Amino acid sequence: MSEPSPAYFDALEASKAHHAGSKTFSGRFLRPHAPFIKEIIDRLGCTSVLDYGAGKGTQYEWVMPVRGVTLEEFWGVPVTKYDPAWPPYAKEPEGPFDLVLCTHVLGSIPLTDLPWVIDRLYALAARALYVAEKIGPLKKKVFSDPKAMPHDWRPEQWRESLYRRSRWQEVTLATRERIETDEVLMEHWRLTADVHHWTKVETGIKPFDHRTA
Repeated sequence: MSEPSPAYFDALEASKAHHAGSKTFSGRFLRPHAPFIKEIIDRLGCTSVLDYGAGKGTQYEWVMPVRGVTLEEFWGVPVTKYDPAWPPYAKEPEGPFDLVLCTHVLGSIPLTDLPWVIDRLYALAARALYVAEKIGPLKKKVFSDPKAMPHDWRPEQWRESLYRRSRWQEVTLATRERIETDEVLMEHWRLTADVHHWTKVETGIKPFDHRTA
């Protein structure tokens, strides 16, 4: 694994400052992905989960209005939270974990450091990796040089960057994009150990509405 660059540490300090002075980076944008993650947990029999870049972790305090349960209760498995920019979760994770989640995180990693961060996700994931990214313009200014990060990448660029010829992990990439009709388009693409190319997955599962979920 490569060593973090100075740009990585600069971005980390900017994230720490933003955490300290803002209610954002809460982690709530993981919530629309909850039913897709549950399908993976149930299908693969995952018993350990790491949220890599969990933010403030408020997504795990939220109780679903209809089901009356938390995300961890919904999934049926405890989640280890890791976020180097938020002191309560800054302890380095000791894997491997059956499933690693990385939602709305990689877009804030400098391009120079993206390969080793992705390699680390693979190394931590024993069975599956779930990555989610929003496609579209950046709404909040956190970093001094956002052009040095993949904020404006298209789905195909994310697939190219995430591709590794996996020996065992199942890798899912979820992208969310607001299209011309103002509809939110969510797509899922998957890599498996026996199919070494991205295939589009029609899950039949509906995302939770992030405004109420």
